[in-house]
Amino acid sequence: MAKSNSIYDVYIAYEFEELETAKYIANSFRALGLTVFLSSDAIAPGARLEDVVWEAMADSYALVVVLPKSVSSAWMAFELGAAKAWNKPVFAVSNPDSVQIVPQSLREVQVLPLSRINEIGDSIVQSMRAVDPDEQKQLSDAYEHIGISVDQLTTQPTQLAKLVKEFNKVSGRRMEGEQVMWHLLRLRKQGKLSPLKKRDSHA
Repeated sequence: MAKSNSIYDVYIAYEFEELETAKYIANSFRALGLTVFLSSDAIAPGARLEDVVWEAMADSYALVVVLPKSVSSAWMAFELGAAKAWNKPVFAVSNPDSVQIVPQSLREVQVLPLSRINEIGDSIVQSMRAVDPDEQKQLSDAYEHIGISVDQLTTQPTQLAKLVKEFNKVSGRRMEGEQVMWHLLRLRKQGKLSPLKKRDSHA
């Protein structure tokens, strides 16, 4: 499947019965200037759902989970697992009808009521503050210095930590790993991240 050109700020995971709540959250985030992936209006005819979801998750900055009225499905567990694999910040939203027992997979995630959804949006907006041209260059330089592709960095936390440390040192920023990963993905999507040079295996 050809990759899309969409880069999302927020991926919203929800069960079908929570669609209206998910739409409300999406509209709240869009009002803050965030771009949102909502599967109900983002799956093109003929596209494989798994491919679209994985790409959207990879390109999104954060995952917001709408707690369902009953125990979450295996599909939601897949989305949460994908978010963790890509080091995404995860937020959970509840409403009066949500399940009372939070799934084990979300026990370490802060759960906020729907009435506080703008707090989550504001937090995402603040942590996503764009890198300026100088910082883009600094991030690209740090990336080239580490010499490991974006995809490989997701499975090598030690190398990602080195890249983050180097970038924060030269830029004066205080980014976390998931923030740096998101900016790298965005720069790559925009064609602003230089391909890595092949290293001499005998070096």
